[in-house]
Amino acid sequence: MIVKNANLNGVISDIFIKNGIITDIIKSEKNEKIDYSDIIFDAENKIVIPSFFNTHTHSAMTLLRGYADDMPLRPWLSEKIWPAEAKLIPEDIYWGTKLACLEMIKTGTTFFNDMYWCIDSIIKAATEMNMRFAVSATFIDIGKDTDELIKELEDTYKRVSIIDSPNMIFTVAPHAIYTVSEKMLKYAGKFAKEHDLFIHTHLSETKKEYDDCLKEHGMKPAFYLDSFGLLTEKTILAHCVWLDDDEIKLIADRGATVSHNPISNMKLSVGKAFNYRKMKQANVQVTLGTDGCSSNNNLNMAETMKFASILQKFAYDDPTLMTAEECFKIASLNGAEAFGIKAGKIEKGYEADFLVLKSNIYDMVPGFNVYSDIVYSVGNNFVDSVFCKGKLIMEHGKIEGEDEIISQAKKISQKFLS
Repeated sequence: MIVKNANLNGVISDIFIKNGIITDIIKSEKNEKIDYSDIIFDAENKIVIPSFFNTHTHSAMTLLRGYADDMPLRPWLSEKIWPAEAKLIPEDIYWGTKLACLEMIKTGTTFFNDMYWCIDSIIKAATEMNMRFAVSATFIDIGKDTDELIKELEDTYKRVSIIDSPNMIFTVAPHAIYTVSEKMLKYAGKFAKEHDLFIHTHLSETKKEYDDCLKEHGMKPAFYLDSFGLLTEKTILAHCVWLDDDEIKLIADRGATVSHNPISNMKLSVGKAFNYRKMKQANVQVTLGTDGCSSNNNLNMAETMKFASILQKFAYDDPTLMTAEECFKIASLNGAEAFGIKAGKIEKGYEADFLVLKSNIYDMVPGFNVYSDIVYSVGNNFVDSVFCKGKLIMEHGKIEGEDEIISQAKKISQKFLS
């Protein structure tokens, strides 16, 4: 595959791709020594940038978009979301995940780190959509049989580990410290270590979670999680709003990654702003996530970047915090690095995950700074084409089967209206 005439950092370039890897980048010009007989994508007059890595979401929550808005977190979960999710069947999850993939691809995301149920439906949907994804053995065991959940985790891992999918990463995902017992948290840490797996969990999203942990366990949430071996270099921690300096240092020392979800945090009013300055000073790896469509209500990483950057500037009275270029790196390169994927840059030797942007769209004119335009200006209609692992998964705005995906999702939503 050759992508010709791409505007790459202001230089019109040809990008050569083989087996999903960028093998060469040269300045576009007629060169008789180069074989241009391979499949060619012409990106003339179009800017090419790395794609986005969404490090925390609940994909099939697309089916609950707008279903339960304007509520505090705990009642929102217990009174609306969990009862609604109990009605979903595997076929629903399949179409909800396909809808999520459709939305993410359309807005420039090629990887998502998911936390949801019906894992086989998610794998099938994401694979068919040609996306990279991390899929989880997710569990909540308050009031449930822990031994049964342990067996379910083991069986799920055995089943999924033999699936030949180079686009998939398997994670162990205890939902949160307030929904998972000590026994199950301890087992999750042990299981992840034995099998060298990523860990994905919510942490310190609200002050109540922080206060309850201190009261019930005599430890701050990050230290409590660490006591079960759940803070590692392969741990992804969603939210992390209510952390003190000691917890931030602990997370940095353990090499864990934090997924900041600014829109969800603001919409659910978690009480204060994520402290990016302290995370950065401690050298914590920070990434971005959208969270699910019930608490966002979309999966648009460009919008998430804008909220993330502007929230920091406003909350901490510093217009220099989280610059546009820095925020773009957090949403792309940092997310890739967190999962050990050599992507997030358009350079020789990197995997070919990148976006071809539309040319001459009004919200990127006059075009002084592409990072400023992407983070602060664009809406949801700026991506022309998407490459994931060198495969063209959206061409000129078109994705195969998108009308059926939208139709099926609408049908499923009727069960909530009734």
